[in-house]
Amino acid sequence: MRRTRELLFQTDTLKLELLNTPINQLDLKFEDTIFAQAIPVVKEELRRAGIRKLEPVFYISTGYGCIAGQPIISLGFYDFHPLLRDLNEEFRGWRYSDADIFELLRHECGHAFCYAYKLYRRKDFRELFDVRGHFFHSYPEKDEYRYNPWSRDYVNPNGDYYAQKHPDEDFAETFTVWLTPRSNWRRVYRHYPVALKKLRFTDRVVKELGACPPLVKLDEGWMVEPYEEVKLTVAQFMKAKPNRYYHKATGYVDPDLKEMFRPQPQRFTRRELFSRFMRAEAFIKAHKQQLISRTSYWVGVDSTVVFDLLDKLMTRAKALNLWVEKAQEEKKLVELTTYVTTLCTNYKNTGQYLT
Repeated sequence: MRRTRELLFQTDTLKLELLNTPINQLDLKFEDTIFAQAIPVVKEELRRAGIRKLEPVFYISTGYGCIAGQPIISLGFYDFHPLLRDLNEEFRGWRYSDADIFELLRHECGHAFCYAYKLYRRKDFRELFDVRGHFFHSYPEKDEYRYNPWSRDYVNPNGDYYAQKHPDEDFAETFTVWLTPRSNWRRVYRHYPVALKKLRFTDRVVKELGACPPLVKLDEGWMVEPYEEVKLTVAQFMKAKPNRYYHKATGYVDPDLKEMFRPQPQRFTRRELFSRFMRAEAFIKAHKQQLISRTSYWVGVDSTVVFDLLDKLMTRAKALNLWVEKAQEEKKLVELTTYVTTLCTNYKNTGQYLT
């Protein structure tokens, strides 16, 4: 990678940009993530195990879980980009490995199966998993639970005794062990009579219901905190202080762009919006060739110095959803030209765009 791009797109800059980005502007996709691999694999595991009618819905949210009563599974946004995974580990102190994510998906599919077929209403389920009172309203108020480390009544695949938190988690953990390929659950839990009974129940109930349509009608309106609705920045969500990155980020232009351009105007119809305004990314692109030609000539730098800077500005203007009022286009072109000229002059004199 040439030096100009290293300066503008280096890791510290990208991390700072992510930290200061509202979660709902992250533009996350399933493609090219661990989920693009893991979800089809786990779905195939379900089919091979005999669960052929259940189709869990997956969406991106602020964490992992399954919507109570619905086969709708939320996934943590912080695992949808390598740098987000790094930041999560740095500021929250933990990181899911790829293997962890496969196991999480199996666990949440256990919840989805339980909810889709309303197992929590069955007498045999309630007796075996010791359900007392309302299944969903009996969770601990805090994410804390007492456990017996010597109990043989529960599976314990991760050594965290999570199955002892609540009957809902007990079944989901049992389902995880049962579904995991080559888990050898019959042998591993042969000396755990109650845990083995739960595993055999899971095996039996899947054979009973796996080919049947779910009892629950899917309602995607139940989704909780889809990432597209979360206005917190990544830093706010992670309780992170991004100051440590400012002096190391050699390509952080977001504050300058926000001063030069404006956020997306509100209270306009789509037609009114595009008749009076244009996206800042499109504005920069429209003047890109002229800026490259004239700036490189008058400043005396290679055209790639200007090209890479404009590429950076367009990338960030799009990510920040910035706009230009068409009535101010000439004024903004002067500002943009001055800004680009200044940064390219800095690069010529110091080897840095930002000084």
